[in-house]
Amino acid sequence: MLLVCSFTVPGTDTPEFTTLANRAIALLTAQPGCRHAILGHSADEPTRWTLTVQFASVVAYRRAMSPFDVREHVIPFLSRGDASAYEIVTESADGHLTHHTSLVAEDAATVRPGEASGPATPRP
Repeated sequence: MLLVCSFTVPGTDTPEFTTLANRAIALLTAQPGCRHAILGHSADEPTRWTLTVQFASVVAYRRAMSPFDVREHVIPFLSRGDASAYEIVTESADGHLTHHTSLVAEDAATVRPGEASGPATPRP
């Protein structure tokens, strides 16, 4: 599971932003199932930053977001940017590709709220 959050940070706000980002990274990477985190600064656009955090699973991601100190510091920090969570479908190390089966249901984009546990009427 990947958490990717992009930020636009004016140059004058960089010291405060990096302090908050480093605090978020420390809190997240201390959680079980958090594999690593990377804070990146754009080489092309000086106001653009990204935080990428990898978790062992969706469950690890959700649990990592639950502790009070994470909810108090990390969630408000992430809300300053544009955050999205992604499942990992392919990864590579040393030229070897590993493909993962998607855990997202095929009809995930078509199910309405209240139907997530099953259809309103039983299927034949």
